[in-house]
Amino acid sequence: MKKAAVVVILMFVIAMILVPTSFAAAEDGKKIFDSKCAVCHGPDGAGKVKGTPDMRTDAVQSKSDADLEKFIAEGKAHGFAKKGLTDAQIKDVVAYIRTLKK
Repeated sequence: MKKAAVVVILMFVIAMILVPTSFAAAEDGKKIFDSKCAVCHGPDGAGKVKGTPDMRTDAVQSKSDADLEKFIAEGKAHGFAKKGLTDAQIKDVVAYIRTLKK
C-alpha cells in the first residue's frame, strides 16, 4: 500500500512539473506561429491560403511530433530551420499546433 501511495504522489509531482512546461512551450509556439505561420495557415490554423492544410484536422494532428518538426524545419514552403528558427522554437510551434486540435 505504501508503494502505491508513493507512486501516485510521484506521478502527481511529475505531472505538476510537466504541465506548466508544456503550457509555456505552447505559449511560446503561439507567438512564433502568429508571426511566421498565420499568414498562410490563419490565426486559428484553419488554412487561410488555398491548399494550406488545416492544422486542426486529424490528418495533421495524427502526425508524430518528429514528422511535424521535420516538415516545419525542412518543408518546401517552410524550411524554417534555414530561416533562423532553432530546434527548440520548432518544438514550441509543434506544441502550439497540438492545442489547435478540433
